[in-house]
Amino acid sequence: MTTYRLTLQTLTPVHIGSGEEWRLGFDFVLANGQTWLLNEDAILQAKESLLKPDGRGHYPLLGSLLTENDLKNPHFFRYVLNGQPPSVKADARLKAFIKDPFDRPYIPGSSLKGALRTALAWSAWRELNLPPLRREDIGRNRGWAGKLLETRIFGKDPNHDLLRALQVSDLHGPEKAGQGLIALKAQVLTQKAAQAPIGVEAVTSDVLFEGSLTIDDFLFSPLAKKLGFGERKVWLDQLMQRAQKHSLARIRRLAEWFENVRPPAPTAGRIAAFYRQLLEAQLAPNQALLQIGWGAGWDGKTFWTHLQQNAQLFESLVREFRLDKAGKMSKRKPGDPFPSSRRVAVSGKKDGLKPLAPFGWVLVEIN
Repeated sequence: MTTYRLTLQTLTPVHIGSGEEWRLGFDFVLANGQTWLLNEDAILQAKESLLKPDGRGHYPLLGSLLTENDLKNPHFFRYVLNGQPPSVKADARLKAFIKDPFDRPYIPGSSLKGALRTALAWSAWRELNLPPLRREDIGRNRGWAGKLLETRIFGKDPNHDLLRALQVSDLHGPEKAGQGLIALKAQVLTQKAAQAPIGVEAVTSDVLFEGSLTIDDFLFSPLAKKLGFGERKVWLDQLMQRAQKHSLARIRRLAEWFENVRPPAPTAGRIAAFYRQLLEAQLAPNQALLQIGWGAGWDGKTFWTHLQQNAQLFESLVREFRLDKAGKMSKRKPGDPFPSSRRVAVSGKKDGLKPLAPFGWVLVEIN
């Protein structure tokens, strides 16, 4: 076993969802430009006498039991986030970030390993001289699309999968509940329009997480020759360089995409400039830029350009798997850019939202 110290620094907001969607009054209250997460047990214990049904048999919302003075009592709150979701009305919601039992955010190792797996698959495609893509290579099940291609690259089954040799731990950083988190407005942006924003809890930029990355060297030894990993060990030896190559290819496309956003969509020059800045970054061989979590997009989680070499075949896949949200109303033609939208963090009020940053970009380093 060879184990490396793994560090991850967030460069833009990162959202990795826990699956929870919080609701105003039930899970949080809003005050002073902040989002206050309710400690249900503490509030119920202190306000038990107020828990009485009204004439229709409805009990009061947890948040409605609190007074302005209660904001001074830290026991009533799990933690407090700077920022608020886009809506402050009764139906306001916020998608929660994944956290440990002590409300401290962490980065699941699976999220990072998934991004590395995508980068390795993309970079290895040409090295393996895979034949031209055929429809039957993709499969018919959307949830398993491309699995046949994965087996050609990584191995025929889980026991023979190259990345069985790569183990990525969960990464931990902030030591206090809610530390490093913020409530953000997020929006789906196309080059011509923008959708209504939603609220997400995200790790802000410049937060450091640490974990470990382990390579099981035994699986490349003569004793494990039957696994057939030997010739591909170089992929793991060059893990960071290959990940960086994949990211740079994506970053170039993303910079061009955001530079071509036009009214009535809000200007995205700030995000385009961020991507141009990433292109100029000089990284060490043990470092790589990666995009993880919510917002990475189709191109960050698939074989990307290799699926688009045959424009006609790709368009048939877009239609069959309903990848274009416009559905039957879609005006797509073979060769049109895909994906046609991006998720971004925005600021400002409803009628004047401005794109601030893309989601999910991190700097990863192994030592």
